[in-house]
Amino acid sequence: MNRHRYLPYTLTLNSPAIVTALGGDPNSSSCLPFIPGAAVRGAVAAALGDPGADNSRRQEFHDLILSGKVRYLNAYPCFEDRRALPVPVSLRRERNAADSDNPVLAIDLAACDDEAPSDEEGMDSWPDAQLAALDAGFLTIGEAQPTLVQPKLNARLHHQRDRAKGRAWKDRQGRTYGAIFSFESLDAGQAFQGIVQLKGKDEEELLRTENRIKELLGGSILVGRSRRAGYGGMAAVEWWDARGREAHGPGCEGMRPLTGDMRPGQQFRLLLTSACIVRDPATGQIDPAALVELIGGLFGGRAVLLRRRWSFEGIGGFNRKWRLEVPQTMAVAAGSVFVFEAKQRIEASEIHRIEDDGLGEGKEEGYGRFVFLDKPLSTNFRLSRPNEAAAVKAGGQPPPLVAAIEAGILRNQIVREIEESAAGFLPSPEKTVAISNSLIGRLRTPLRGAPSDALDTLRRWLNGEREAERLKRPAMQKLERCVMNDGKSLAEWILEAGSGGNILEWLHADVLAQKWHIVSEESAMRFIEARTGELSARLIDSVLAALALRNKAEEVGDER
Repeated sequence: MNRHRYLPYTLTLNSPAIVTALGGDPNSSSCLPFIPGAAVRGAVAAALGDPGADNSRRQEFHDLILSGKVRYLNAYPCFEDRRALPVPVSLRRERNAADSDNPVLAIDLAACDDEAPSDEEGMDSWPDAQLAALDAGFLTIGEAQPTLVQPKLNARLHHQRDRAKGRAWKDRQGRTYGAIFSFESLDAGQAFQGIVQLKGKDEEELLRTENRIKELLGGSILVGRSRRAGYGGMAAVEWWDARGREAHGPGCEGMRPLTGDMRPGQQFRLLLTSACIVRDPATGQIDPAALVELIGGLFGGRAVLLRRRWSFEGIGGFNRKWRLEVPQTMAVAAGSVFVFEAKQRIEASEIHRIEDDGLGEGKEEGYGRFVFLDKPLSTNFRLSRPNEAAAVKAGGQPPPLVAAIEAGILRNQIVREIEESAAGFLPSPEKTVAISNSLIGRLRTPLRGAPSDALDTLRRWLNGEREAERLKRPAMQKLERCVMNDGKSLAEWILEAGSGGNILEWLHADVLAQKWHIVSEESAMRFIEARTGELSARLIDSVLAALALRNKAEEVGDER
């Protein structure tokens, strides 16, 4: 008897990735909101290389790529280390509800008796409100509070022009040389979790295959296309502990993966977690409608299909090795729902076996995957939305634009805090500043350079080990007679200000990080801590500048 193991991994994009979807005009490229299993399967095949005439390498290539022992499931967006799955097509929300509502009140049409009610009695089972589809494509299933997840897509325009003329132009026959291209891409910094399904006779074979897959993929892979245009989707690979099922967790009522036996009369659902390609058994032609007959026979008459809520999509691809498009075909879309009712007892082990086998064709590339869920709720249930800070995965990086915005906000607030704090360190107004502007200007000169070099220079001038490095005695006496607001001399204050710990405390860095972060408090604090030298130099310069202004104000007052 074969055993199955599901090996999760996370792909964190370090650059934008174009994962082409069908559709669009010839000068544009639509992007899938996930990373297909075919991309990871192709990365493993590329790592294996051409086996040539080596029988052992041919056998390994067959086992890992062609045999079906290893299946590469799609990598979907993840939230808090949980892989999201395609949203069931049966879920709806009220059309008048705001898109930003959190939580979202969802209605499951799989709980309604009739697909197209035509009589008054049938209409009672359908909601009266106008409904609309959810605005997110993925949902975490198996946790206490299902969360809607939507990956971030970006679009860029590229201009191709004739190299010789330096512009786009048309010849007399109307042929165009040069065009505008539009590319959608998955933003860098996002995390997608995929699964490699392993099949083997025993644990030893499963472990051997698992180690080999990890070795071949290594620490990073390339996904997507247009690498020379700044895309390429360089993704870091992080592996997680293997588990026994694709969908796991206790879940909540209405979105709970089945774990126990099915009793007679109990309803349950089959949710497609990837597109499904099926053929008509009579004609041999690809026909999505044949899926009804296929899943109707999964339980050998012990469960009947009550209703379905499904949709269809075109699928295809491109074989980079052959430089040819993969033939396009229609498939039952991911998220399609089929509601069953058990007529006899169905054991949990059989349910898990059916899930492991999958449906239809293309199983090696992640097609035909599904999970069994409990019966749909006839009442509304809540779906939460993640906030922007929680959407950044642990171990991943936020999108560059978000990080740049956070850095800009923190810089502005730090400069404001330094300007406000500088006034508090000055000597009280009734005290005379016993330091000339020429000496102040000399102290400020090193601060025009790199902060670390400037602070080192000031330390040598004020407290150097060798006397030749220190300021002359008259200058030091002036600095010692200038007493700051905290009772320390200006020389002592400058030395303390050059300490990273002091500057973070004086500027209330923890408060700044808490109030002005975008990604997280930790990221904001790391930003501030990495710039302690710059902050110290800026604060010292601000205080010295304020002292110089006070001297000038006193000189003007004396002249009057």
